[in-house]
Order: sequence, then C-alpha cells, then structure tokens
Amino acid sequence: MSGFNRHPWLKWDHVEKFLGQKLPFAEKGQTFLDNMTWVEGYVQDMLKKAMPGMDASISTQGATGAEIFETHEHVIVKVKIAKGEDPRALRVFVKSNQMKLTGFTSGKGRIIKFPTLVLPRSARVSYKQRLLQIKVRKRGLKETYTEAYIRY
Repeated sequence: MSGFNRHPWLKWDHVEKFLGQKLPFAEKGQTFLDNMTWVEGYVQDMLKKAMPGMDASISTQGATGAEIFETHEHVIVKVKIAKGEDPRALRVFVKSNQMKLTGFTSGKGRIIKFPTLVLPRSARVSYKQRLLQIKVRKRGLKETYTEAYIRY
C-alpha cells in the first residue's frame, strides 16, 4: 500500500477541504509533504489575519537585523553593522536570556533575545568585514542542585 493511499489527508484536495479554501500553491498530483516551501508564507499570512496590527514575523532575522543560529551547545548571533558605525565603539552585554548592543552613532541600543538560556561568561565576540558575531554556550540541562541552607 503506497503512502498516498494510507494517508489520504496528505493530498491537497483533502487539505483544501479541511481548511475551507483553495490553496494557491497546490499543484495537481502533489501531496501535502512534497513541497513545504510555502509553509512560512502561509503561516505569516495566518498570523497577520489573527493579529492585525502586530508584526507577526517568525523569521530568525528579527527587527534588529540579527540572525540567530543554534547548535547543540551554542547560540550564535550575527549582526550586520552599517558602514557609518565605528566598530571600536560597540559594546556587547550578555545576560542569560538576552544580549544588548550599545555604542551606535544613533545612541540607541539593540536588545536581542536568545532562543534558550545561555552562560553569559562564555560569550565570545568577533568582528570581521562589518559582521559582528557573538557565540555563547547554552546553559546545560543537567544542572546540579545547590543546597539552600535553612536558617533556624
């Protein structure tokens, strides 16, 4: 039995019937999982309809212009610095849940939230060709207990 017959919900016509509308990206003969490139645009449209007036961006490149990547052990943030900025004036401050960039000519700082908790003291920052890269180690999931002593 082929995958199409076992999972009829994977066919476009079934998905369109469930959603109650025609999908502009569905091509005849394709299944639901054949081409997933449309998902981000579709989700963006649905979020904009559900939350009018809100910026419903789910991209990893937020309003700060920062790209955020995760590996198993690190969070890596890349920030493009404008031509007019002095890279030696920039300062990076790291907390467990976010980082703050200051020293811009506009006088405004940028706050970038991390997707997971990190160890602030492990931050390593490099600057090369107008790209600021911050690499921070993730906080371990296997944290040990610290005893809190009882006062009597």
